[in-house]
Amino acid sequence: MKLARNAAVAVFLLGLALLVVGAACSSSGASDDTAPAAPSPSAEPTLAATSTPTPRPTPTATPTPFAGKVARLQIPRFGVDAPIEELGVDSTNTLETPKAENTAVGWYSIYDRPGWGGNAIFSAHVYYHSKPAPFVNLAKSQPGDIVLVVMEDGTTYKYEVFSNKRYHRDTIPMGEIIEAPEKADYDEWITLITCGGELDATGLEYLSRDVVVAKRIWE
Repeated sequence: MKLARNAAVAVFLLGLALLVVGAACSSSGASDDTAPAAPSPSAEPTLAATSTPTPRPTPTATPTPFAGKVARLQIPRFGVDAPIEELGVDSTNTLETPKAENTAVGWYSIYDRPGWGGNAIFSAHVYYHSKPAPFVNLAKSQPGDIVLVVMEDGTTYKYEVFSNKRYHRDTIPMGEIIEAPEKADYDEWITLITCGGELDATGLEYLSRDVVVAKRIWE
């Protein structure tokens, strides 16, 4: 869950105190039988006024992201406005698929949360029982497409697609896709995963997986 993380930097100036010494010494005349007059003592040193340091600016606090439920995922270009179903992994350590097959988008709550600077993972079907599902058009995504994640309190996070790749189902690097090692710490991503390509010999399973990645736009 890599939020922009900017540290406030405070700079201040310190005035230099200057030491000014007055050397006013005077002597009076004296005869042979009188002791010479003692010289007048030197004036006490005085300190020049110092400049007042510029106060440190108060850092602006970063609002805490919403920690409640993820409500909806929207892809305006394709008319997607789907409710979110929280998912995890099954007993075989395989990512679960949405149970509301034709309507919901799954969010894997075991991984990063939207709004917290990480890489939130979503999935949905393309078809289920021959009916279109939320990600039926995901493979057509192009750089610049907008994806919106709406939280339960109405907070909306905006993301822009920058990557669309297809992987074979047997060699898809799920670890790298989830961990996103190439993501900069100051970026926030969402990754959308669905089935794609041709059907296998059974006619029931797709041979490939389409993976679309979008980066958060800060407004």
